[in-house]
Amino acid sequence: MPTAPPTRAARRRRIVRRRRAVAGALSVVIVAALTVGVFGFVRSIGERGEVPAADAAAAVTDVRESSPPSTPTDAPTFDTAAAADAAMAVLADYSDAARPTEDALYTAAEKLRAATTSAEADAAKTETDTAVAAVQADAEAYRAQLVTASAGKNTQPTNGDVAAQMAYLHQYVFQYNSAEWGDYNAYGGDCTNFVSQGLIARGWKTDRSWYSKGAMWTASKPWIATAAMGSYFDKLGFSYSTEADLDRVRVGDVGIFSWGETQAGWDHTMTVSKVEYVPGGPPIVSFISHNYDGEYRELTNALYVEHQNSTTRIYHIP
Repeated sequence: MPTAPPTRAARRRRIVRRRRAVAGALSVVIVAALTVGVFGFVRSIGERGEVPAADAAAAVTDVRESSPPSTPTDAPTFDTAAAADAAMAVLADYSDAARPTEDALYTAAEKLRAATTSAEADAAKTETDTAVAAVQADAEAYRAQLVTASAGKNTQPTNGDVAAQMAYLHQYVFQYNSAEWGDYNAYGGDCTNFVSQGLIARGWKTDRSWYSKGAMWTASKPWIATAAMGSYFDKLGFSYSTEADLDRVRVGDVGIFSWGETQAGWDHTMTVSKVEYVPGGPPIVSFISHNYDGEYRELTNALYVEHQNSTTRIYHIP
């Protein structure tokens, strides 16, 4: 029996299947060609050693960013600011140098701080070192003058251990050493007793006028009373500065104070604990004391804020 001719729908389905087969074969060929082309291109680049322009630019940028910034070849070879600070720190121990020598040191240190080239820094460092030596020499000469001026009257050791004096005072400024020296706060104040203890730590010796046996009420008036201590210093031939002239004051000196509102003479005793240089102005002088317990009681604040119309004598201890 003869086969019936295919219908129109069947013919259409065969045509679609053939087209799909051809399209699939073409896709395989195209993908293969592209793969070969890409790998061949990459391999050819590697063989020629060439880098695309964009990649080359990126590589240069990476190198530049990773490289440390260059410094001028004539820049200072040391930390000029640190060197200037170290030079000015000398004034903490030599604040009793004459003001012109201190000003010269400040000028040299500022020049050193501002140096931008190696030559400038080296020259400024030499100038600063010279200024430091001048400050130290001037202060030492002044201290020698104090010793000479009081030689006929002073019975206490000179050139004592100021560091030991201050270490003792800072140790017992808040926690009193009353077991050894007593505490006179309840009887008018412990300020002078505390100053005397510091002088003992400095190397002073008790004598017939200035003494304490340690227990309460075994001390002489110059040991525990402000006015009597001032008179004792006068007998030893010590000079003093006032609030109007602080140029020669140094750490370890002793100040006695008259509070203006009390009208009672000399009221308080303290030891100089810090002297800070101020460009163009008087130094900032601070004190350590009992009664008003504190390590750095600033002079002008004590004279004119805490009290009114007050005065001071700051005795230079040889």
